[in-house]
Order: sequence, then C-alpha cells, then structure tokens
Amino acid sequence: MKRLIVYLALAVCTRCISAYSAAQCPVQISESERIDCHPEPGASEATCNSRGCYWCETSDFNNPQGYPWCFYESTPSSGCVDCFCNNKVDCYPEPGSNAVSCLDRGCLWCESQIPGEPWCFYGEDDSETWTTPGNGVTQTTKTTTAAAGGDGCSTCSCSKKVDCFPEPGSSEAGCAARGCLWCPSNTGDPWCIHSDGTTNPPDVGCQTTIEESARIDCWPGGGASELGCEEAGCIWCESNTNGVPWCFFNTTDLPPGIPDNERVNCIPEGGFSPAECESRGCLFASVESASAPMCYFPDSYGYKMVGQPTETTTGYMISLVRVSAGSLFGNDAENLILTVDFDTDYRVHWKFIDADNVDRFEVPFPINDAGNGGMASNPLYDIVFDNEPTFSFQIIRKSSGAILWDTSLGGLTFSDQFLQISTYVPPDLTVYGFGETEHSKLKHSFDWSAWGMYARDQPPAGVGNLYGVHPFYIGIEQDANSHGVLFYNAAAQDITFSPAPGLIYRTIGGVLDFYMFLGPEPNTVIEQYNQAIGLPFLPPYWSLGFQLCRYGYNSLDKVKETVARMDAYGIPLDVQYGDIDYMDEQRDFTISQTNYNGLPNYVKELQAGGKHYVIILDPCLTADDPPGAYPPYERGVAADAYVKNSDGTDALGKVWPPGDSVFPDYSKSSANVWWGNECEIFHDTLPFDGIWIDMNEPANFVTGSTTGCSDNNLNYPPYHPLIWGDVLADKTLCPDMLHDAGTHYDTHNLYGYFESVATYDAAYQSTGKRPFVVSRSTFPGSGKYSAHWTGDNNSDWTDLKNSIIGMLEFNMFGIPYVGADICGFNGNVNQDLCARWMELGSFYPYARNHNGLGYSEQDPAAFGDLFAANAKEVLEIRYTMLPYLYTLFYHAHTKGTGVVRPLSFEFTSDFTTHDIDEQFLWGDAVLFSPVVYEGVTSVDAYMPDARWFDFEFGEEVGVRGDYANLAAPVGHIPIHIRGGYVIPTQKHAVNTVQSTKLPFGLIIALDDTGSAAGSFYWDGLDVKDSIQNQEYVLLDFSVQNGVLTTSRTAGSNFDTSSLQLGSLKIFGVNGSPSSVKINGQPVTFSYSNNAVEASGITGQTLSESLVIEW
Repeated sequence: MKRLIVYLALAVCTRCISAYSAAQCPVQISESERIDCHPEPGASEATCNSRGCYWCETSDFNNPQGYPWCFYESTPSSGCVDCFCNNKVDCYPEPGSNAVSCLDRGCLWCESQIPGEPWCFYGEDDSETWTTPGNGVTQTTKTTTAAAGGDGCSTCSCSKKVDCFPEPGSSEAGCAARGCLWCPSNTGDPWCIHSDGTTNPPDVGCQTTIEESARIDCWPGGGASELGCEEAGCIWCESNTNGVPWCFFNTTDLPPGIPDNERVNCIPEGGFSPAECESRGCLFASVESASAPMCYFPDSYGYKMVGQPTETTTGYMISLVRVSAGSLFGNDAENLILTVDFDTDYRVHWKFIDADNVDRFEVPFPINDAGNGGMASNPLYDIVFDNEPTFSFQIIRKSSGAILWDTSLGGLTFSDQFLQISTYVPPDLTVYGFGETEHSKLKHSFDWSAWGMYARDQPPAGVGNLYGVHPFYIGIEQDANSHGVLFYNAAAQDITFSPAPGLIYRTIGGVLDFYMFLGPEPNTVIEQYNQAIGLPFLPPYWSLGFQLCRYGYNSLDKVKETVARMDAYGIPLDVQYGDIDYMDEQRDFTISQTNYNGLPNYVKELQAGGKHYVIILDPCLTADDPPGAYPPYERGVAADAYVKNSDGTDALGKVWPPGDSVFPDYSKSSANVWWGNECEIFHDTLPFDGIWIDMNEPANFVTGSTTGCSDNNLNYPPYHPLIWGDVLADKTLCPDMLHDAGTHYDTHNLYGYFESVATYDAAYQSTGKRPFVVSRSTFPGSGKYSAHWTGDNNSDWTDLKNSIIGMLEFNMFGIPYVGADICGFNGNVNQDLCARWMELGSFYPYARNHNGLGYSEQDPAAFGDLFAANAKEVLEIRYTMLPYLYTLFYHAHTKGTGVVRPLSFEFTSDFTTHDIDEQFLWGDAVLFSPVVYEGVTSVDAYMPDARWFDFEFGEEVGVRGDYANLAAPVGHIPIHIRGGYVIPTQKHAVNTVQSTKLPFGLIIALDDTGSAAGSFYWDGLDVKDSIQNQEYVLLDFSVQNGVLTTSRTAGSNFDTSSLQLGSLKIFGVNGSPSSVKINGQPVTFSYSNNAVEASGITGQTLSESLVIEW
C-alpha cells in the first residue's frame, strides 16, 4: 500500500504544470469553454497542478468566479486512463474498498477529497454492463468469474444465499479466493455467497497448526494486510470467527514482558517483526493494549557513565559510553558528553552532544543568560544521576520532592539521524503545549497519542503538523506547582505521550538540548520561558484595532466598496490588508496596474482618515522574467541572496509568481540587507504601515525543486517522524539545499524565524516607526519580532472552538499577539457562524477577519443591518478595553507575562479549571465565555472562586467555584470582571487614531475585602524605542477602604496632562456611598446593583496624583 501511494504521488509530480495569468495563459481554450478540473471548493494552483490541469486566471475581474481557473487542457474522454478524468464510474460500490482490492479488479485507485467521487473507478474500455438486482439500475462493473461448485448457488440469481464472508472487509478478490460467488446487491443479501450452500468457508490454503482460539495478534490495532503480515514474519489466515486475528505469530507462547505503559517502542517507524526487534537488541513480548509496542528497549540499552561527574563553574560534565549491542538505524555515537548547567535558581539546562562530533548543528539563537552566569546559588531543584543498569538522571523539585523528570524510562539513543530520549513525568500531570498542531483539547492525554513537528504549508486538519514548531510544554503538578520544558532542537521531530506517564522525544538531527523552568506558578513559568527565548515585541497601538483582509478582492474598486460600507455602518476598522492579488501576477514589490491602479493614493487616503495598510510579501521571487523586467530579483542575484542547491546554484521551486521561483536565504546578512532595501524602495511607492509574511515554512508547490531531490540520506533519512508527507521535501525544499546557516535539513524549521528578524528590521527601515510584522511560520523566540495568525482555517464550528486553544497555546509559546481568521478562511461561512465568530474574534489579541479566494464576502458589513449593528457593538467593547489590552502587552514585552491565559493559570489549585478550554482570560482580570456551538443561546460558564461582575452593568454573578448558565443571545458575548482588579478603559471610536483623542475611564471591581489593584501603560503608541527612552508612563492603582491611590512606577519623560479621565465605574460596593470624589472634587454618580457609575467628570487626568474616594 505504501509503495503504491508513493508511486502515485511521483506520477502526479511528473504532470505538474505552471500557473499563468489570464494574459499569459498558453491554452487555446476560451474561458467560456473551460471544463472545471476542480469543481469542489478549495481550488488552488497547487491542487490544480497536482491534477495535471492548467491554472489560468480569468480576465473578467468583474466576475472572477464566472469561469473556472483550474481546467482541463482538452475535453476528457468518456474512459479514464489516469486520476485526472472527470467521468469516473465506481468500480467498487460496496464497502471495504482499498488500493489492493481495487487493483485486483484491474481498476484505478485515486484518493479524492470530492464528496461522492469514487476512489476506485474503471479505466478506459475495461468494463461491462450489469444490472443491480432489485432496482434495475444499469451500472458498470468488471465481470467476475467464481467457482460455482456443488448443487447450491451457481449464479447470483439463486434464492438460497449463504454468506461466505460474514466478517468486515469482504472484497471480490477475497471472495474468489474462498471459491465463492461475488454478487453485489442492494437488497440486503450477502455479496459473497457460497456456491454449494454450505456454511463452512472453503480451505484457502492456510498452513498452520495453531488453533484459532490460541492465535496471538501480530498486528494489533487493525490495518493488517497479507503482504504486510508476511513481511513481518507472521502467518496470514482468514477466519469467519469474530475476534480472531487473521495475522498472527507463529507461536502461542509470547513472553509477557514488562507492563505496557513502561515500554518505549524500538521500532518507532512501525512494524511488528520479532526478527527486526531482536536485531536491534530489543525485547519482543505480548501486549495488553493494542496501542502499546510489542518491541521495546531493555533496561540494558543505552549508555553508561565513565567515572564520576566532573564539577564545572556552571554545573556538571559527564562522559558516557555506549553499551548497547544493537542499533535502530546505524551510525550511533559511541561516546557522549552530558553537560548540566544550573543557569539560575529557577532554570536548569542539560545537553547531550556527540563527543566525537562536536560540530553537529545546534539552534544558532542563544538562550539569554545560558551558561555564562556561574552556578545558581539557591536552585529550586536537585539533580540525581544513576548508572544502573544504564545511565539516567532525575530532576527533583526541592520544595515538594516531586520528580519532574526521570530518564530511566529508557531507550536513550544518539545516532547520526535518529536521537531519542524518554522520561517519566509526575503522576496526574496536567500538560499543555507542543505545537504547532490543531488540538481539540488544551490538556494532553497520556494515551500513546503522538504529535509531529515540522513546519508545513498545511491548513489545520486534526493531528497534522502545521506552520511552526514549538517543542515546549508547561506542566501543572499535583500540588499546583508548575514547571516548563523546552526541547531546543530545530530538526523534524515527534513527541509521544506514554501512559507511564511519560514523554518520548524523537528527532532526526541536532543534539539533545533541554531547558527546564521551575516556576512555580504557571504565569511565572511563561515569564521565565520568554525571558530565556526573547521577550515579545510591543505592538503599535493601531494594530490592536480591528483588521480586514480578503484573498480575492481582485480590484481596488472592490476594496474601496468594502471599506466604504464598513464606514457607512460605523463599524470600527483600523487596518486594511492587501493580499497577493494587489501584486502584478503575484510578484513581490509590484502593484497590478490593471486591477489596483491608484492603490498608493488610496492608501494615503486611508491613512489620512486614521486607518493603516498592511501588505503581504511571500519569500519567493520569479526567476523567469526577461532581463531588466523584474529588478528586485536581479538585485537579489547581485547580493547572492538566494537558497542554493547542493552544487551551489540557486534553488528553484514553484510558488505563486509565474515561472520558477527562488527563495531568499534570510540567514545570510547580505540577503537581509537586500530584503530591507527592497522593502524601503517599495515603501517609496506604496506607503504601507506593516508587513504580513506568508508561505514561509517555506512553502513550495512542487516537491523539493523543479527537478526533484537527489537520492541521499538528507533527503531520505532512515527515520521519518510522525509528520505529514511521505518525504521531508513534501510541499517545501529539498533537505540537502544550502543556507548560510546550514543545510535545509537542519534549518527548515528556522526559515520563518530568520525571515521575521529580517522583516522586522526592514519594516523599521521602511516606515521609521515601531514595526508590525505578522508571520505564518514561527519558532521559539519568533514573538520577539512577529505576530502570528493560526493559518488557513475552515469556516466551521470546530475551527471556531479550536481557535481558543490555539490562542492560548501561542501565549504559552511566547507569541501573545495571535488570532485566527475570524469567520474562517476556507469555505463559505453562514451568517450564524460568522456572528458568533465575530463575538469571539473581537477579543483575539489579533482581531482580523480574512477569507479565501472564491468564497463569499464575510466582512461585518456584508450581511445587512442587524449583523452590522451586532458587530459594531461587540467591537466597540473591544475598543473600550484597548488601554487594558495595551497594558497587558507592555507587561508581556517587559516581563514575558502572557496576555491571554487559561483559567488554570489564575486558579491553579482548582483542578476543574485544568480542563477548561472554551473560556479564556485577558490577563488576570477579564473573563470571556463565548458561544462555540451551533444553535445555542446560553453558555454554561465556569466561574472560579472569586467575585465576578458583568462588564457592562456591574451586576455580580453570585456563583463561585461552579458553573453558571449565562444568557448569550446572538450579538452578545458574556464578559466578566474579576473582583480585586482595576481596569483602564477609553471611550471608543471608529479607529484608534480617533479613540486615543477621547477621555479614559476606570473600572474598579472590588474583592471580598473591598480591595483592588491594577496598572496603566501609555506611550507614543507607534514610536519604536519609547521604553528605552523613558517616553512612557506606567501607573499603578491601589484600592483600600474606599480609596484609590495612584503611583507612577516607571517612565519619566512622558507628559500625562493629555490623559483626561472621563468615566468611572465601581463594582461590588455594598450600599450607596454618600459621595464620590476625584482629587477632592465631588462628581455626580448613580448606584444600582451594588455598582457605582460616575458621570460629568471634567478637569481630571490619569496621573500619579489621582485619588478617588467614595
């Protein structure tokens, strides 16, 4: 099966066809005569090319979806000769088809994403007509010849039909192998019937003396085939008895082995061969769970310590020698060095390297204060080494004695292209993290689930590895202490959650390099992690406003029309985007003069009205334009700026622009200078405010290159991690290509990080203001330079719900400026879903509505008056709270604190919160409980043990440590303020340029003692070095006994006289106060539901002199 799939994939690649604009389309077929090659939604150049069809844009941009862009070169014949025909007749209408049984019928097997399209269908001129019994519908099928024997059924029309294949998985070939008749039917009769009327299956040649009841399954978990079974050294015998394995061992006495949950798989690439297991020096035994490995490492496998640990200035150094006889993939390192550095009191660092090859690739971005500050004087941890039966170590929290890591789980392997380390973790550990993948739950399960990590151009789709790589997790222990662990490795890798409980790390390159952060609070762990990898960037204030984008506006007129209707409804809008359709045939640094003529002047109009404009740039430039036609490419050649083939020539792939594409090498200083200059030159033409970098995994529409990849161990390593794609080069570059920082094999997962650094500098060089960069591909530390959106999601309820998990995870990964495409990117969204997504997405840190080519408009003004009014109202709430959000980003930028948090980070001792991932907090004080399911108008929201007040009216919920049913009609998202906090606000407007001229406000929510605290940060809003130059203000608020006092704790060069205070709300006041005074001046107020609201405030400012009394 696997070899077949690989063959089909290669066959498709040989048919790849270039994409063209309407003017360049080489096919002499009029647009009105095109026959759609991709009738289902989601067509793209890549999917079109994979079908061997042509991708040519339409010239009718007033009706861009009027004609197919993906179409056949000629009219398909009625027969099918390959996977690309459009007249497929099902060759296997009954259940149970697979590639092998399809080929057995002489038919074609082509997997398809089109609903209802057969995967197994007839080729040209190989079919005959037959009539389905019972309904007379003429269909096409292969003629089957079966042994008729006996005086029972000799034809399909007999009346006494006895099932010859009662178990699942019947097929024509399997039926014939039993000497039975194959008779497809839709009347409930069996399709495989005995030819003699007997009930016993015929002898099909099974040679074994093992009774069915004694068979031991050789392929637990399902999916066995005869070929795979025999290749594993096992016996294949079919059976009619339910529960009897068809693939089983040639023995009835497998040893029991160690408990399932203590095993580490010694054949991680898959398989069940006892002989292969033995050759690797491992043990083979029976299992209780189908998910557990039969072949596992013995406790004698691994390394032994030579002598004793040597103390260093920062910790310890240990020499290790390999003692294992077997090998998984060869080229094992015989001698290792383990260094352990006590970096800080809360951080410990350990790293295994090959003593005989110290130049192996390591992540080139240094961890802050790693190994250069001496040994920690009062660490929160102990480390214990053990050398029996092989080397292992434990990391122990001193305060509790909890063993946080224990590598005696076994299987330590360090070979050239396969590295593995396994560890026990504390029992009942709550684990979040590991990405980027789409998780359906925030909390991981220790159930043999596994996740691959390798940057990939991959829309969210279940367990698939997505755009970035973040091998970091945070664990909450049984006593509510927390720790985090970073695996600082950039190679393709996977992680398995063992029921031990334990974690099994596998990677195919680099070294085994780890950092542990001891917290002990969850928020403190995230701060420690961010301080290590690089603190997140401080976004310009305008980027916290609402943003709008669409791939496929296709004309400047359509952009103008969309923005105009947003303005007509008064819906807040700060940022308009340009996707690749603003370019001249998708070339970076160009503008389409046909469809976007006048764009620079329009951008200036937007900016004059308080809006901003962000452009997209892709890391791919066409290399096929005539000399002098495309200067950015030619200047890149002069700068030697592109990724190289292994022979030193520029690597060529295929992405959006016409012809072949080159890929900038952002790890090279000369390339970054060139990139910055190109951005600056383009900014002189189009005065953009920010840069959105897409496709930077990097994505490639052909596998590896236009000429494929060489056959070597980098392109085809012996172990393929649990990632999508049959080869590493799938949808990207060949691993043996060369960057300045190393091979693509080593640096693939760093490409987006390198581009983010270069683009951050380029944005500042171009605009002279605080940079705003949004990147699709990320790595630990990317948050220092860029924001992130969660990619090409789907317009469905599942992706709406899962977007909360993605947002929470990226706040753990050090990229707090994150959000999903509101209303979804792929698919036509319905109004109800989009309404609920606007309610949720209005409170993503990155609030952008964006959808894909060919789908219906989904901006908030596209659905009519009621929808627009609801969207306007919820966005005005966001704009009201922007000063609080901006303050949270200040704390993220200076301390590393997460902006969006799960409830468990604030209420860690309440273990109910550990599983909650449909609610979230802004900081520590604002709780959001959105609707995430279709057709509901209320939310069962968990209210942790605190006072919670309705954001708008100040009414206290009255439920603590339990669930409350909250009304949530369409247009309303439940928002609550936590008692004990002070929230800065501001009067909303249609954009932040307007709103920042308006008065500020304060919401004071009192806790059980009548106390509260909070902070407020303000600066020049888009000035790059405000903090370094002390051109900001940081105010701290403290409330005790009915008095709020203010202190200025940082920022000395900022004048606060313009920060006018205009509103005040106080929640949780028991009894109406006799007066409310601000700096001694009485103000008018109202009192209702234990909430005070002041009005008519004039002449007061947010400053260190502010005092409020009631």
